[in-house]
Amino acid sequence: MFPSVIHLLFKTIETYADRVALKSHFEGPVKQYTYRQFGEMIEHLMLGMLKCGLKAGDRVAILSNNRPEWTITDFAVFALRGIVVPIYPTLTGKQITYILNDSETRAIFVEDKIQYDKISQVRSGIPALEYIFSFSKILQSNTETQTFNHLLEEGKTFVSDTGNAFVTSMEQILPEDVCSFVYTSGTTGEPKGVMLNHKGFVSDIINAEAVINLNHKDTFLSFLPLSHLYERLGGHWCAFYRGATVHYARSIDSVVDDIAIARPTIIVSVPRLYEKIMAAVLGQVESGTAVKRKIFYWALATGQKYFEQKHKGSISITLQQKFSLANRLVFQKIKQKMGGRLRIPISGGAPLSPDTLKFFEAMDMPIIEGYGMTETHLIITLTPLGASRYGSCGKPIEGVMIKISDDGEILVAGDTLMTGYYKKDELTREIIDNDGWLHTGDIGFFDDDNFLFITDRKKNIIVTSGGKNIAPAPIENEIKKSKYIEDLCLVGNGRKFISALIMPNFEVLRKWAVDNGIPASNDTELVNDYRSHKLFEDEVERLQVEFANYEKVKKFHILAEPLSIDKDQLTPSLKIKRNVVEQHFAAEINRMYDQ
Repeated sequence: MFPSVIHLLFKTIETYADRVALKSHFEGPVKQYTYRQFGEMIEHLMLGMLKCGLKAGDRVAILSNNRPEWTITDFAVFALRGIVVPIYPTLTGKQITYILNDSETRAIFVEDKIQYDKISQVRSGIPALEYIFSFSKILQSNTETQTFNHLLEEGKTFVSDTGNAFVTSMEQILPEDVCSFVYTSGTTGEPKGVMLNHKGFVSDIINAEAVINLNHKDTFLSFLPLSHLYERLGGHWCAFYRGATVHYARSIDSVVDDIAIARPTIIVSVPRLYEKIMAAVLGQVESGTAVKRKIFYWALATGQKYFEQKHKGSISITLQQKFSLANRLVFQKIKQKMGGRLRIPISGGAPLSPDTLKFFEAMDMPIIEGYGMTETHLIITLTPLGASRYGSCGKPIEGVMIKISDDGEILVAGDTLMTGYYKKDELTREIIDNDGWLHTGDIGFFDDDNFLFITDRKKNIIVTSGGKNIAPAPIENEIKKSKYIEDLCLVGNGRKFISALIMPNFEVLRKWAVDNGIPASNDTELVNDYRSHKLFEDEVERLQVEFANYEKVKKFHILAEPLSIDKDQLTPSLKIKRNVVEQHFAAEINRMYDQ
């Protein structure tokens, strides 16, 4: 076992020095760095920070979108034996101030002038912050902030003065050393700094990769925020462990175009991307000719039947031939639009609907699902390759122990548990009991083959005035199958029945309005039109026929604009803050029950 994450990386640098580690194409042609260059920049940046006066134990924040400099800085701070504090670039100055003060951050790397200005406006309220470094050149008044490239140059000249300072620092890293504070966005309350250590990270990387089976020829597409541990560990460190390449997308909005450029073999994403890809393919099919529709749905049904038989252990020769034809006629064309090399799509962060899983599986792109928490250094379970279990998030990875408590809560133990919440001992004791079990707050169960199924968050359970306990997630996931619905939030705690706040897929809804001759000058007019209400009423009714009567949505309100991070309605990882949303739309919710 490696003593630290950076030791794991430098073993790869030693093995695959000339392979490409990082790629980007933000402006102009593609830029790339080999593993050897990657290692050299880490060393030079670490020495540049050392020369500035930073030292072991210092907290260093990173406020930036994904780019090679983010990752180089991450490892350089590890080499310094500092503590990395990732910050979502979408956070407000007030939110950033809280994190920097709580973590007692001494230095911060910002991406550009936008993020620099955000820090400048609140800097007087952050007494511990001494240094602001920038990934790009920034001039503010007459003072030039030190840039990333300047620190690299300083580090190069500092090498001869320090002897083996880099190597000496690396040798002093211990597996139990806390190396990162990751602040949970939290659907309730203020953010908590999760203290994470090298030992937990290394264990998680090695045992997760053993399930996925990566190799040095793989290319990852990076577009989820690196400030979230899912992308940082799952989309970067697992790749580096096997000498793979990480290709940075220009932005989360350009992913579809970037897929064609990067031609990834691995995509680490949340379900929303896969749902959008499926919706786009089906939308294109529906707008095509009757013959094309017939061929596509024949191919899809053939692919699904092929994998049903494959899971059972035997595939007939006739079905193999049909699947081969379906692949040539239909699936290869879709795969080419996704770069033509995708072999492992990975999904996490939220439940993936079985319909989406079956869709990709039919095209021979089975999605690996995972379940994890920041408090467990990320990964808890993964779907074994070729062993899809619809509705499950996989099996526990090696080194992770799971048990289900008497009230159905998922409990986790093992080497990957966090060190604790920074300066919040009482909250740490609330989540990790005296026997060393971490209480996840998720409700779930194991099937006979040790596959874990999650039904909902414990705190999300709705208890109606009639005493019925209702898990909203299965109902929400079913209703979200409608192409007209982007998301929804069930409400009804202490009420007689269940209602919903519905967030439309405005792109699809606007097209429906045009096709049906419904005039609307804006989205508010559109959602208030009685014909739109009838459309959603039919969709909701159609998609909840399998639920018990007390679980069914009886009333709903259509939102005229999407929920947003800026209004604190969503976490940075796009989870709905139910309590905030219910407070924000209290009047609309009350009207549903008053009517």
